Amino acid sequence: MVKIALALLASLVISGPALAQTCLHPSTSETPEQIARRRAALAAARTINNIQYNRPGAREKVFLRHDELASAPFVTKSPTPTAIVLAPDQDIVPGWRLSLDTYPGGYWFSITDVTDPCKFTYISNHSGLIYTAEPLR
Repeated sequence: MVKIALALLASLVISGPALAQTCLHPSTSETPEQIARRRAALAAARTINNIQYNRPGAREKVFLRHDELASAPFVTKSPTPTAIVLAPDQDIVPGWRLSLDTYPGGYWFSITDVTDPCKFTYISNHSGLIYTAEPLR
């Protein structure tokens, strides 16, 4: 019993620094650069919703898969303050990754800050509403 308690205590001491990590967003100590990065990711989320709803097939609720986004005609006409990359397995904006899934009648996506230890994320779906998410701490 004592060995189990010591092992548990040792694991807490070792994992302590990992639990005490500092999140980048949203935070009172968020730097202007981090705020700009977060806003660029939010603009990218809005752009994805715009692409999905301003294209042929949207009225029939047929939405683009991730690999189809970059070739959508609306993409070249979409003004964004920061250039976005819609190709799979690349950052949509620097340091942020897009994960998109479609299904009959809808889609959902997340854009996650891969540089943030807490993995701050924007999430949206075919409703067009954008939410923020982060893991429970």
